[in-house]
Amino acid sequence: MEIYPILQVLYLYLKKKEKLKKEFCKANTECKRYMKKYRRNLNYRNELIAALVIGTKSSLIRNRRLIWCYQRMGRWWTEIVPLMTDIQFKENFRIKRSTFDDLVRIVGPHISKQDTNYRAAIPVQKRIACALYILGSTCELRTVSNLLGIGINTAGVLLHEFCDVMIDLFLHKLIKFPTTDVEIRETIQGFFTKFDYPSCLGSLDGTHIQIKPPLGAEPDYYNYKKYHSVIMLATVNSDLLFTYINVGAPGRCNDSSVYSRCTLYDVVRNSIYNNYYIIENNVKICAHLIADSAFGLHSTLLKPYSERPNMPKEECLFNYRLSRARSTVERAFGTMKNRFRCIHKKMDYDINNSIKIIKAIAIMHNICIMSGDYSELDWNQPNPVYKKRMFNSQTIHGNLIRQALTAYFVKNPL
Repeated sequence: MEIYPILQVLYLYLKKKEKLKKEFCKANTECKRYMKKYRRNLNYRNELIAALVIGTKSSLIRNRRLIWCYQRMGRWWTEIVPLMTDIQFKENFRIKRSTFDDLVRIVGPHISKQDTNYRAAIPVQKRIACALYILGSTCELRTVSNLLGIGINTAGVLLHEFCDVMIDLFLHKLIKFPTTDVEIRETIQGFFTKFDYPSCLGSLDGTHIQIKPPLGAEPDYYNYKKYHSVIMLATVNSDLLFTYINVGAPGRCNDSSVYSRCTLYDVVRNSIYNNYYIIENNVKICAHLIADSAFGLHSTLLKPYSERPNMPKEECLFNYRLSRARSTVERAFGTMKNRFRCIHKKMDYDINNSIKIIKAIAIMHNICIMSGDYSELDWNQPNPVYKKRMFNSQTIHGNLIRQALTAYFVKNPL
């Protein structure tokens, strides 16, 4: 019974000692926190005094925002491109320097970005140059990334941004089928002056561009040239300018079926074109398109006579005169593919992105032609020959017009 009070006193002593220890640790922690805060404020005061003395603002930033990024060189763009001659510049970017400057001036405001606290935006000149280099070569995005000092994904983003802006700004302004009186007369006069072919609204043809087919639809895009493609159907005037394009039909289709389903099929049947005609052998030859044997014969679309042994000289003459005028569309396709060589190889993009890129290339082709920037292939260069599927459909009126035009060529030789 006498030990119990002693134990109770000892318990109270130990409990108070533990409490004092905790209070001491807390006070010590508070003291350290206070000293740390004091030193931080003291350092900031010293930095503030130094900044006022030196006159710089960098020391005033207490918490700088930092972000890590991979440092890329891009010395080719910063050091070599500015020293290029006009010929070297065109060899790399496929357009003249003056045309490039016009693109920067017109397209630049629509693709420019603002600088941020983290990094400076890519300049407009580099953005356009990146897209042009990809369109004008068969290189991979990795190559462009190393040349310009940008990321691989960034190069792809810049390409699609450029194509989107080009389509929004110029598709319906620069690729326009003649519908007004002035446009129709200029188009007809152009073919008559250069090829002595009357009443022609344009040369029509299609070309295959190799693409990566959509998953599950590979057979639809497999063409007679033994690869997957989409068809670009186009009309061209005498100046090699595209006046109509239809891009995206599967490569399995033939040109005639694509034409019969596109808007151009109905446009050329508009009665407005009946006002532009010549009369030969009492037959009214109205304004029309010209094409090859892959299309059907119609009053608004003329094609050559079918090749056969012992053809009459008149039919051979007609075929020659029509093919001579129709060469504009072949030359336009050749010029476009020679300049923008990304469509020479398989386009490893989504089908919708491939169609978008092809449309942007057609627009760029027109811009170059309108600015006097020509880049045609050597006519002596051999090209692979493929047997195209013929389309023997014809109308009676279309046949009468072709016969009348044959008589016109006989009476009016070159």
